[in-house]
Amino acid sequence: MSYVLGVDLGTTYTAAAVCRREAGGWGPAEVLPLGTRSAAVASVLYFGSDATVLVGEAAERRALVDPAGVAREFKRRIGDRTPLLLSGRQHTAHELAARLARWVVDRATEREGGAPDRVAVTHPAGWGEHKKGLLLAALADVGLGEAALSTEPEAAAFDYSAVERVGAGTTIAVYDLGGGTFDAAVLRKVDDSRFELLGDPAGADRLGGIDFDEAVFDHLRTALPGDFAALALDDPVAMAAVTRLRRECTEAKEALSGDTEVTIPVLLPGGHAQTRLVRGEFEAMIRPALDETVALLRASIRSAGLAESDVDRVLLVGGSSRIPLVSQLLSQEFGRPVAVDSDPKSVVARGAARAVVPAGPHTTAVERTDEVDDEVDDVPADVPARPKVADIPLVLPRPARRRRLLRPRVLAGAAALAVVAMSAASTVASDEPIATGTAATTPDNPVVPPDDAAVPDQAEPAAEPAYPQVQPVAQRSTPPPNRKARPSPNVPDAGLNDTDAAPAPVPALARASTGTADPTRPSASPATTSSPAAPAPLQAAAVPTPDYHPPAADSLPPATATSAENPPPPAETPPPPAETEPPTTEAPPPTTEAPPQTTDDPPPTTDDPPPATTTEPTTTTEDPVPTT
Repeated sequence: MSYVLGVDLGTTYTAAAVCRREAGGWGPAEVLPLGTRSAAVASVLYFGSDATVLVGEAAERRALVDPAGVAREFKRRIGDRTPLLLSGRQHTAHELAARLARWVVDRATEREGGAPDRVAVTHPAGWGEHKKGLLLAALADVGLGEAALSTEPEAAAFDYSAVERVGAGTTIAVYDLGGGTFDAAVLRKVDDSRFELLGDPAGADRLGGIDFDEAVFDHLRTALPGDFAALALDDPVAMAAVTRLRRECTEAKEALSGDTEVTIPVLLPGGHAQTRLVRGEFEAMIRPALDETVALLRASIRSAGLAESDVDRVLLVGGSSRIPLVSQLLSQEFGRPVAVDSDPKSVVARGAARAVVPAGPHTTAVERTDEVDDEVDDVPADVPARPKVADIPLVLPRPARRRRLLRPRVLAGAAALAVVAMSAASTVASDEPIATGTAATTPDNPVVPPDDAAVPDQAEPAAEPAYPQVQPVAQRSTPPPNRKARPSPNVPDAGLNDTDAAPAPVPALARASTGTADPTRPSASPATTSSPAAPAPLQAAAVPTPDYHPPAADSLPPATATSAENPPPPAETPPPPAETEPPTTEAPPPTTEAPPQTTDDPPPTTDDPPPATTTEPTTTTEDPVPTT
């Protein structure tokens, strides 16, 4: 499969990206994974005594035990012909950079299954012809003589234009703050395959993230002077501890981009400690260096003959550009929109791969970011036009609303509750101790006249009187107590002479059968309670309950039974109303209901009726008070 490769040789990290040729054009740029922990690999080389060469994480591990064979940050030394001594052998900086580029190409060849068609290697925009010539010669020595060189700001602009729509003539100021160098350049887009460099690029070869790491390391040495003073430079254990501590400083710097404070562990042979570092302290350390980068960017814009307002946007590139203070300073100084890439470590590599893609009719729309009118002019004539298809609206039927049905268990439960409620209502109606106003005339429930009505002669024997059932009265405000009726104590009648036998008091059942008013029951008419023929009871008796059973005739006291030996008083000599009215202890409460009415009342008589108390038996089981 055909593809092109872009390599970003950074001071601290190296990244790569590929663009593959697909059916009909070139695909998008994709990052090529180089490290085991991340896509980028550390720009570290290790040369062993046995001519072994290690790159990246493996070289960093060897640096803990053999630091003399490790080369770091050699990109800063490109242009200096003074060699580096590694494991007894001399190596120049541009030679080390070429070896690292060769290693990246070999990894791409293994992964893609073949060598790339073209290779692009990036470099800082401030490099002159001397440095670029040394790098090209070193690349040719390792078999990459056809590699193309591209500036890092231009590659970043290519990648940004592929992601965001950037029209022709757009001016972009690139702020590239990497691990070891800083670059500032102003670019203007000419067409889809080329950017024009405006003015003179500016930069600093020894200003970047490793300088910020050194500032954090100096902060630790100031906080713990005694621990660092005891270190011996010829002690391999001490040097390994210092190497680990520098790595902790780098991680703390990166963590402060998203957090406000970090804790750095200091593990040295002289002692162990922890140091706390907040973002404000870190920004105060690097503020002078960031002010220098802002001044370099302003100088680059002025060299292009432009003002800050002529710049459309400022593009941030490089891992160190993610520090929050960087975007804050640029926004305050220039007042222009600031664009930050989501992956600043790989943006240059992706742009380098896009820069070497052959331009032609098969270039995909990913690479073409101009307006639609400009793209239509470049379409070949043999490409058929896309047919127009009428837009048919999509009409979706409204979902039918589901009707919720009652479950059989719910219906069965409701029916059971209804049956229980009806049974309870019928039980309450049958057990009600108070009946409705008017009772029907039946053989078991004969009509009883009131007390003030005339009582006709009874044909039945007085010894066995009939005890009619008591009909309850409905609409009672308070239910009666559920207990048997107990008669009041026998009190002699005040209207009789001392020599006459005092009749027994009238029980509640007898008053109910004869129509005698009960003080516990309300009365509808005042005349009923004030009639002289109806003596008031001495004490109200409780209403009997349905479980009451009348006593047998043979158990009645002989003094209260109506017989031939004890006839009722003669009707023609009734006692005077004023004298026969018994004394009352309390006035009966007023009543609101009328006494039961019957349809077949007996005709009124002129004769006074006999006292009702002498014709009814008592309901008490106690012995009556002996008469005098």
